[in-house]
Amino acid sequence: MKKFKFILSLILIIFLNIGFSIAQEEIEEFIEEEVEGLELIQNGNFNELIPWEIILINIKETNYYEAQIYVDYFMWVRKNSEADGGFVGIKQSLGNFDLRDKKSLKLSFDILISFQELDSDGWAGGEYPAQVILKFENENNEEYVYKKCFILKGSTINYPENNVTEIESGDFYHFEADLIEEDIYNNIVSHPYLKEIIIGGSGWDFVGAVDNVSLIVK
Repeated sequence: MKKFKFILSLILIIFLNIGFSIAQEEIEEFIEEEVEGLELIQNGNFNELIPWEIILINIKETNYYEAQIYVDYFMWVRKNSEADGGFVGIKQSLGNFDLRDKKSLKLSFDILISFQELDSDGWAGGEYPAQVILKFENENNEEYVYKKCFILKGSTINYPENNVTEIESGDFYHFEADLIEEDIYNNIVSHPYLKEIIIGGSGWDFVGAVDNVSLIVK
């Protein structure tokens, strides 16, 4: 009888240890997910376009444009611009996400320029064949706009305040930054509601693309 009780106790201890190990693994996985943060972008790898929306600004019937998924990234094209500026791209609503008390807002993506007609960033406050824009608001619906703009190497940059980076033609360029750690921190704190993200190109003729868009908040 004592031997039987000992065996039962041993089995119980084994099961308790197994249960503890499983519970510990679940807790560790939960903690790891918390550390990794919350992804705010849906379908940033462009398996499909939803929930992105296409944006066309000053695109006339005489202009040629494309805005579509090509293989597994999103591409925008503008031709026959006739020396008239316009925008082709996409946007995604972020639902006025509340950033108060958040410690990190990590933006990353791969972006490409394969052609730009302008040899500068234009004359209308800055025109770029590839750019990523985040819009923030405060309680009074006042807006703050963050821009990360890209242009081909060797271009004349008239508006360096637009956060411009020169990149090579035809190669995806990887960008990554924690915006809350950047010098725009005070702007985000005073406009803590993240409204939307816009990606695309502007200017005369251009061709660009984007992939692996991510915006992680912690």
